[in-house]
Amino acid sequence: MRAAEAELHTFTKQDCENQFAPLRSERHIAVAVSGGSDSMALLRLAEQWSQHQINISVLTVDHGLRPEAAAEAVKVAEWCARLGLEHHTLHWEGAKPKTGLQAKARAARYDLLSAWCKANDVAYLLTGHTMDDQAETVLMRQQRTDTAESLAGIWETAVWDGVKVFRPLLGQSRADLRAYLTSLGQPWIEDPSNSDRRFERVRVRQSLAEEGRPELQRIELADIAEKAGRAARALAVATEQWI
Repeated sequence: MRAAEAELHTFTKQDCENQFAPLRSERHIAVAVSGGSDSMALLRLAEQWSQHQINISVLTVDHGLRPEAAAEAVKVAEWCARLGLEHHTLHWEGAKPKTGLQAKARAARYDLLSAWCKANDVAYLLTGHTMDDQAETVLMRQQRTDTAESLAGIWETAVWDGVKVFRPLLGQSRADLRAYLTSLGQPWIEDPSNSDRRFERVRVRQSLAEEGRPELQRIELADIAEKAGRAARALAVATEQWI
């Protein structure tokens, strides 16, 4: 765990209002928090926005893949307790797959998170995907396809098993979010799997960093996703009207 050494970055009340606008009528939301910088920034921003006027439930998934994961979930629970927020650890039980681990772990994670939300009558699940995640996703998909729906990358709002998944940080860079955490004195957890080159996303992330202009390239890739998303939505509307 550490805090980034970076220029401090803050978010105003209006910034938070803009980011969390779709949630204005909600009284109970769930936030997926691994303890990494992205999800911790999401949690602190959600708490700053809500000002304890709505119920925030924090959910951490222990996939059972790393021995450190249990202690990391405990640390997230401790941070939540200091903020006066309820925390729940969800466990991925059973045998783990030998191949396609990241994709299957992602599906298991969303299954666990959405099941908890439905059991507790929570309509929105928040996840901490950032502009960096969006850029990596678009770059990976460019190598396989050129359809608008695919190049739209990560959607701001999606649905998983009847639960709305909302990603309010897609317009924010990881560097700014870490600087925000630094301004709060909020540490985070570094996941060693984020540097494991067995995973495609890690290799793409490292290649972006090696380009020499990673921030500009992330913005360009995120812009591709935004334009592709608009095209995909327009096509979906036109198709529905035609039907």
